[in-house]
Order: sequence, then structure tokens, then C-alpha cells
Amino acid sequence: MIELRHFQYFVVLAETLHFGRAAQQLHISQPPLSRQIALMEAELGVLLFERTRRSVRLTRAGARFYQDAVEILNSVERARRNAVAASRGEDGAITVGFMMSSAYNILPALTRTYAAAYSRVDMKLAETLPNLLAEAVRAGQTDVGIMYRPEDLTGLDTATVFREEMVAVLPRTHALAKARVLDASQLAEESFVSIPREIAPLVYDLVVDHCRRVGFSPHIRLETNLQQTIINLVGEGLGVAMVPMSMSSASASGSAVFKPLRNAPVAEVALLWSRDNHNPCVATFVENARTVWREMQRAPGARLVPDSPDTGVR
Repeated sequence: MIELRHFQYFVVLAETLHFGRAAQQLHISQPPLSRQIALMEAELGVLLFERTRRSVRLTRAGARFYQDAVEILNSVERARRNAVAASRGEDGAITVGFMMSSAYNILPALTRTYAAAYSRVDMKLAETLPNLLAEAVRAGQTDVGIMYRPEDLTGLDTATVFREEMVAVLPRTHALAKARVLDASQLAEESFVSIPREIAPLVYDLVVDHCRRVGFSPHIRLETNLQQTIINLVGEGLGVAMVPMSMSSASASGSAVFKPLRNAPVAEVALLWSRDNHNPCVATFVENARTVWREMQRAPGARLVPDSPDTGVR
């Protein structure tokens, strides 16, 4: 049987056309090399080299065999590199689920840098509601989720990848629309538009708890699943709201205004992945996300809330 090492012996000899130099490059002695080449020729049933006392030349069959042998060795090396790359998460596929609001903060930079660094990984993106996304990650239907951290973290690991303040959203015609900064207590008599707690408990609780800290419980008049829809409803004069600051770039109509809040609550976006998910691309995606978040915090003029000591993997 011809083995991989025989192809290596043959190629080196074909390129040097000298048994002594070929043996030296292969770190073997000359007699074993001569025997192995002779065994190859016997196995193939053709002469690969013409030998004289003074020279070694490839036969016509040997020249043809050389082309194929080089291709075989290159294919084996490529297969080795591919296997190593796959084991390191540099090749393969990953499915990333994200909530809509992350498209206005961390998602663009994260996916752009990952695609550039791991061009051989097939990355698929799917927009999903936060409550459904956590279950999809836990069930293995999605490799990684980008969302507000859920209450139930059973079987999940998480890493904070974005932090920003919440801001107030008012109709442009509101009496407070020209204020530079708002205290949440100024909204005590307003009707609120909010995301339902079952969809994103972290954001819902941020709003309610902040209002309670300044002395009132918000009257939630309308609930809708998407932050963009919240902004649109506020713009139509149906109430006020509190949303993550990055959502201010989502208002195209100009009918809503965004105002900083005094002692504003901070919303965290987390990366979620299942502890039972052994896709090596998950590890590279998580590390890339951490790098992107660090760079975003250091960027000149960044209006982001830096990590606190208790954030990170949980």
C-alpha cells in the first residue's frame, strides 16, 4: 500500500533528482529511500525514475505522477489547515439571533468586524423578540443571542457587550419638549407607552423602578413589542416613554424628541449562548464581541456607560 510518506519521498526525490540530497532533506538514510521508491514503482507497476550511476531522471510516467503527487500533498495540507481552523472556530457556520433595538447599537459593528476577521464562517442573522430568542438559544436553534439579559439564565452563559443610558421620549408638541434634561418625576402625570414585561423584563423593570425611585408608579397606557413602535406611538401623541439612548437614531418622522434623564437608568445588552453548545465559532464570536465593546468604550466622543465591576460573563 502506498502511504502518504511515500508521496513525500517521491516528491522530494523528483525535485532534487539526487538520492543523497533527497535523503538528507527527508532526514533518513539513502538505502531506505531507495527501497521505498522501488516499492512504490512495484506497487504502481511503472518506473518513475531512470537511474544510472551518475544521474537520476524522471520517466514520462514519473513526471505525470509528480503532478498528481504534489496535488495530493497540497490537498492533505489544506485538509489539515481546514480541520485546525474549524476546531478554532475560524471556519464553519454560526446563527446569530438579535432583538431589533440591537441593530441601532452593537449589532452593526459586531457583525462587520466578525465577518472581516472570520470570512470563512457562514454567519446567519435572524431578528427575534427577546423572550423567544432566549428559548431559541437554550434549545440550540440559535447559537448566540444579542438581547437584554433574561431573568431565567438556566443553561446559559452571558457576557455584557453594550451599556447605555435610557432617555425619555416625548411628542414634539409636548410642553417639556424643549427641556435640556428631564427629571422622571416631571412625567408622573403622563401616560406611558412600554414594552410588555414578558417580552423584555429587564427594560420594563428599568423604567418602572426608576419612576418609583422618584416617587410615582407609571401609568402604562399602551404596550407594544418593538421599541421602534413605541417611538412611533409617542410621536403620534399617545403617551411618553423611556427607551435606550441608541433608539434616538431610529426616529425618521421627527415627530418625537429624545431627552436625557437625570440619574438615568442603564440598559445592558448581553450576548447569550448555551453551555451545551460546542460550536467552536461561538467562542470566536464572543471574543470578537468583547473586543468590539472595549473599542466602542474607548472611541473618542463615545456616549456609552462603561462596564461596572459586576458586568461580564455570568
